[in-house]
Amino acid sequence: MAVLLVANRGEVAVRVLRAAADLGIRTVAVYAEDDASALHVTLADRAVALRGDAPYLDVDQLLDAADGCQAVHPGWGFLSENAGFARACEARGLTFVGPRPDVLELLGDKRRARDLAASLGIPVLDAAPGEFPVMVKAVAGGGGKGMRAVYAPEDLDSAVEACRAEALAAFGVGDVYFERLLPSARHIEVQLVGTSVVGDRDCSLQLHHQKVVEIAPAPLLDPSLRKALHEAAAAIASAVGYTGVGTVEFLVAGDSFAFLEVNPRLQVEHTVTEMVSGVDLVRTQLLLAWGGDVDFTPADRGAAVQVRVNQTSGGVLSTFALPSGPGIRVDTHGYPGYRVGTRYDGLLAKLVVHGEDLDVALNRARRALRDFRIEGVSTNLEFLKSLLSRDIVGATTDFVAEEPASGMRAPLAGTVVAVTADSVVLEAMKMQHVVRVSGDVLVAVGDTVAEGQLLASGSGESTEDSAEVDLEHVRPDLAEVLERHQLDRPEAAARRHAAGGRTARENIADLCSSFVEYGGLAIAAQRQRRSLQELIERTPADGLVAGIGVVNGQRIVAMSYDYAVLAGTQGLRNHQKKDRLFALAQQENLPVVLFAEGGGGRPGDTDHSMVSGLDCGSFHAFARLSGQVPLIGIVAGRCFAGNAVLLGTCDVIIAVDGANIGMGGPAMIEGGGLGTFRPEDIGPLDVQVPNGVVDIAVRTEEEAVAVAKKYLSYFQAPAGFQAPAGVPSPNAQPSSAPSGEPLNPILPDSTDNSGSWKCADQRLLRHAIPQNRLRAYDIRKVIDTLADTGSVLELRNGFGKAIVTALIRVEGRPLALIANDPNVLGGAIDADAADKCARFLQLADAFDLPVVSLADTPGFMVGPDAERTATVRHLTRMVVTGANLTVPFGLVILRKAYGLGAQAMAAGSLKVPQFAVSWPTGEFGPMGLEGAVKLGFRRELDAIEDPEERKQRFDQMVASAYEHGKALNVASVFEIDDVIDPADTRRWIATALAPATSRPQGKKRPFVDTW
Repeated sequence: MAVLLVANRGEVAVRVLRAAADLGIRTVAVYAEDDASALHVTLADRAVALRGDAPYLDVDQLLDAADGCQAVHPGWGFLSENAGFARACEARGLTFVGPRPDVLELLGDKRRARDLAASLGIPVLDAAPGEFPVMVKAVAGGGGKGMRAVYAPEDLDSAVEACRAEALAAFGVGDVYFERLLPSARHIEVQLVGTSVVGDRDCSLQLHHQKVVEIAPAPLLDPSLRKALHEAAAAIASAVGYTGVGTVEFLVAGDSFAFLEVNPRLQVEHTVTEMVSGVDLVRTQLLLAWGGDVDFTPADRGAAVQVRVNQTSGGVLSTFALPSGPGIRVDTHGYPGYRVGTRYDGLLAKLVVHGEDLDVALNRARRALRDFRIEGVSTNLEFLKSLLSRDIVGATTDFVAEEPASGMRAPLAGTVVAVTADSVVLEAMKMQHVVRVSGDVLVAVGDTVAEGQLLASGSGESTEDSAEVDLEHVRPDLAEVLERHQLDRPEAAARRHAAGGRTARENIADLCSSFVEYGGLAIAAQRQRRSLQELIERTPADGLVAGIGVVNGQRIVAMSYDYAVLAGTQGLRNHQKKDRLFALAQQENLPVVLFAEGGGGRPGDTDHSMVSGLDCGSFHAFARLSGQVPLIGIVAGRCFAGNAVLLGTCDVIIAVDGANIGMGGPAMIEGGGLGTFRPEDIGPLDVQVPNGVVDIAVRTEEEAVAVAKKYLSYFQAPAGFQAPAGVPSPNAQPSSAPSGEPLNPILPDSTDNSGSWKCADQRLLRHAIPQNRLRAYDIRKVIDTLADTGSVLELRNGFGKAIVTALIRVEGRPLALIANDPNVLGGAIDADAADKCARFLQLADAFDLPVVSLADTPGFMVGPDAERTATVRHLTRMVVTGANLTVPFGLVILRKAYGLGAQAMAAGSLKVPQFAVSWPTGEFGPMGLEGAVKLGFRRELDAIEDPEERKQRFDQMVASAYEHGKALNVASVFEIDDVIDPADTRRWIATALAPATSRPQGKKRPFVDTW
């Protein structure tokens, strides 16, 4: 049997429940504590109570209530346009009665919907900067909530604040945007089912931006204008592949119109379209959700009017008699004896009338309003009767004026809890609001009032208590907080300093120019075995200082294990903090710097129910960041087990002299029966540098922090980057820094993003390669000369030494550089060098760093000893990685370019790079010249008996091969782009190496290989 959860309340819940019952669908209702006696609770087959202050926005509770259901109908308001809720339903195997989540995400965001309409050539109401009047509107939701018209700049901030608060309370999303205010326009809606138009309606009669009367079809529309509106709505629906019921709203002025928004859901006023089209829109929604065959071809059946009867106070419906008769329908959740609150929307009933033409329908509406009998609560019936006594056909959105009565009105819905001669105190959501009033007070203690209801006959204002306060006074609640935050452990700091180290907070303070800490008040989860006071004093922050900081003018996540707290071990609370910060890093694309010193997992935590702890998500969450944001690991001292796993996940590991890094510490090793070792024996730097684990070895923690800043600078935004509000730009001066000092004085000018740089005299490069083609040279001197002064940061210089991998800058622009080192294996590429290079290329590709390759290689390393290192796999790893790069790649041949090794340095081929140029010393060939001659001319050489003559002939052949393969000859057949003056290399890089395109949110590569 089909079962439907109705995730809403009030009139819409009643409407959906009745439609489901007509189709034989069983139903589940949900209700808040104050809705226990609501009508929708009794109409469902089963009802589930919800808890909390905003239960109808609580996704987890709603999904739990849907146990045993196949589908969820969100109604309108609340979560009806929430893509996250739709996705959560899908994840539970539930059909969301509405559009797909991606469509909800697009159309539910009114800014994105407006951009879509504009891209389709549909007019929109763009507000130019500084233009007034404007309309401030909530990005999500509808129903007139979160909207304010602003006519003057000085009113803008208060309007934005009010709209955000109202939207957040109603829809759970507080974002707003601006539109140009179009006065004296009509509000026309087009009803959709899928991509088909079912009809239109006029919703121009509005009070406080909330509709009070709707008419279908929209009267007084020129047929060509009506057709244009229908076509525009259908175009939007088609562009997104719309499914289900929805509405596109427009403003119409004269013979022109502008797109307003899309409501990707059922609307309150759907009833008038049902009456004139003969299409039951709720039934249609449910049939489409269950995959049924639906005929929603609209009929042409006269005219219909809907009038919204709203409560304006709370109370008990002592009398609730509704009109009836031909062409009259009333949709309501009210009944005699029902206690009406003021917590939710004030809609009490919808009067829907139909007639063969609009005059008949309006007369029936006027008669039906007179037939209402509602006692126990105040309503807007008199206002509606007055409104319909006027000529409303063709009215614009400013037709309905504010109610005529003057005086101070309630700024929000609530309960009156106190009244004095000059004030009324309203309580709403457990908060009290003081309203200053004058004149006659019109309410009493215990009254419930709606937003906008008159409180007093005179003027007044909503205010906070304005008594003067002593700004130096620290209240007890704040004093307690400050005391906890200022907790000092001088003995622990002294021990750290005596050992030549720094505290966790000192490292964070050195790294970040500004820092906010998350979870600083957390303590170890050991309350079952230690007193609270002991935990506060001995386990501050649960041994992990973590938060968001600013480095080089841009935000990062920074965290440091505190070895002075339980040996820097990983406890329950600091795992939770990591998870929190890793999620923020993922959401906001923030680099992570991790000080990883510590002993791994902590067995002493007791405040939990775990058995194995293998469901801990921290390692997974951190590993998922690989390839999305730069990950920097710093270690001083001992780093074992889980701490080492996090460290090893990082893109770069910076290790301080004396550090030890291992997947297991002494206790784990001994526990595994593998012997007894001192911590100093496990993974010292003389092991972890040459084996490639450590990228950069430094002498002190201060140097480690400086290197981390420098490393981060290559991945941060260049000059001209516009930082988010409140975050200084990379060029900004700290308020405390003297004018002219660099943002990070520890770094050379050329390593920040300020655009200032300098370099060595490039003519030195003309003499960098010896004229003797067999003579080695210092490749690092070449790199230092080529790059901006002070900008070179070499990675893994103790491992895979045949290739140098370094981050550099040219004219301030960050680049990734690879270069053969002729002093190691003559520049031949061995397995370690290939692995090192492949990983470095992945790093560059992941973060859009263009690559410069300086090639001088006789090829891949060969021979029996080389094959024992699995060169076939390791060397081709470099080839595969290079061939799949998406960043710009530039090749400069310094001298030797032989065989497959040279092709690997060229990302696979001389025709792959954006440019492939050679210095005059370049020499090319399918293999080394000497080897090629020996192999190709062995028979001829062996036939020469005189050794001296044979050598002379061999040298002649090599010289001939050199002439054939020298750079000028290779360029003459256009195998390379040019032979250049070495002093021109920077110009080639700056000009021909195209900038990498901006990386979209998320990942470009699945991850950066840790090896």
